[in-house]
Amino acid sequence: MTIVYFITTVGHGKGGHFHSLNTIANAIGKTQNVHVINIGYKPSEVLDRANYSYTFVGFNGYNVLTTYAKINKLIAQLQPDVIHAFDVESFAFSRRFSKKRNQPSFLNKCGGPNPKKYFPQPNQLILFSKENETYFKTNPRYNNTCVTVIPNRVKPVNVDTERVTKFLNKYGTAELSLLRIARIGKHYHKSIIQAINVLGWLRSKDIPVRLIIIGTIQSNTVYDEVKEYISSKALEEHVIIETSDEFTHNASELLDVGDIIIGTGRNFMEASSLNKMLLVPYKDSDYPLLVTDSNFDEIFATNFSPRTQVSGFNEEQNLNKIYQQLNRKQALTSKTWFNNYFNVKGGVKAYKSLYLNQDIPKKSRRLDTLVNVLYAIKTFIVG
Repeated sequence: MTIVYFITTVGHGKGGHFHSLNTIANAIGKTQNVHVINIGYKPSEVLDRANYSYTFVGFNGYNVLTTYAKINKLIAQLQPDVIHAFDVESFAFSRRFSKKRNQPSFLNKCGGPNPKKYFPQPNQLILFSKENETYFKTNPRYNNTCVTVIPNRVKPVNVDTERVTKFLNKYGTAELSLLRIARIGKHYHKSIIQAINVLGWLRSKDIPVRLIIIGTIQSNTVYDEVKEYISSKALEEHVIIETSDEFTHNASELLDVGDIIIGTGRNFMEASSLNKMLLVPYKDSDYPLLVTDSNFDEIFATNFSPRTQVSGFNEEQNLNKIYQQLNRKQALTSKTWFNNYFNVKGGVKAYKSLYLNQDIPKKSRRLDTLVNVLYAIKTFIVG
């Protein structure tokens, strides 16, 4: 079976959906012929091509016809059995070739909140979260779309012991370390503040803990605000902020510098492969939430995102549970979550099953295709 994946580079090309595609393409590529077409301003550094072939096609929003012609030639050579897009912009191209080959169109929505603006109508829509599933299955616009949830999948983390040693040599060791891996910008600002807050709370309870933040700086304003907030809490001696490429590149390989991981999405899943104690940012609190077997399903529903909410939440009880977990050193179960839900091996079976049970599409959806193309052009030209 030949599978062609599409993805678009509009910005830095390092977002979570690039990592998701790379993991899935490499896993499926071990037994199938997989090719990734990366459209956009520049090639993504995340796409490592370990088990798949790759083509970059430059697209700037203006050269639609030229881009289409290049891809058309490539598709004619590859003769794919499946064409599958991993974002809305690349779907504007991939769906046209699926239609041309009388195949269903495949689109992944890789987590995130429910759409508030345009989202296309694929034949097959693959989602990462129950939150998104509920939205699409109750929206009449998608009555003719087959909606499937395949949770995001990751490989077990391969810890880079050399870089971990370098990090610990640079900053020293600690009895206990909180770790938040996140880009320092508007999107993750609140989760970083929550990490600082829980650090302060734990230290007020005489827990000898430090906080490590690893991430590139996306906003100098946010970076300065974080530094000021740390100072206002008199926690400067207990917080490490590492922003260099040496440690931010493939930062998941450094997860072992932390004992407690404050994670979202893919980062949460990767940490679970190491059986770490896990917290997630919480929507209506100043502190992150401890993830346990009892609240796991509710947190899983929103893909371990900052939108997390659980029934019966009590901030004081949550903090006490974190304290008790650290004091009593209770057995951790996050490796079980990884094995049951996140390991990419299970995801491969689910994707192959979808690909092998295709139905020939009945509707052309020409108007939606046109809107999709215009949306992609607007994204590149206007932003």
